[in-house]
Amino acid sequence: FVASAVAIVLLVAAKAVVNQMDKAVEQVALDFDRVMKLKYAKKWVKFTIGKDDEDEADRIQRVLEEMERLTKEEPEFMERVMQDI
Repeated sequence: FVASAVAIVLLVAAKAVVNQMDKAVEQVALDFDRVMKLKYAKKWVKFTIGKDDEDEADRIQRVLEEMERLTKEEPEFMERVMQDI
């Protein structure tokens, strides 16, 4: 019984940590999107064209994928953007 209670407490704690991590990642993606729109609009416009109907979760996922791509292909640019955040 005690082992079950400990396992449940650990699962609840782990879920809370995962939820906080998800929220932090979402916030970084939203901040990145905001900075790109404000400071690097020309570079970001091709990313935003025709995407007005997507929901927030899809938008966040696309932003995260673009962040990964830019990190690999344009690391110096990504450093500048992350400093602006």
